Amino acid sequence: MTTTSHTAVAVPLELLKSKTITVLVDSFQAAFMATFDEERDRKQAAKLRLLAELNRVDALGIATSSTAHEEYRPA
Repeated sequence: MTTTSHTAVAVPLELLKSKTITVLVDSFQAAFMATFDEERDRKQAAKLRLLAELNRVDALGIATSSTAHEEYRPA
């Protein structure tokens, strides 16, 4: 396992004010927000699908819409 030390890098103020850095940061932020929103929507859709499936199952684990079971009646 190799360890590396990280040191702070001094960035000239003029470079931070440059249009290129601003455009890059804005582009990254827009891409991050789009990805974040997509992932949030995916999670919400998965929660709704799971909730719908859980609502279809009764306490015994038998789907309520299923007719593939028979009642037990002693002879």
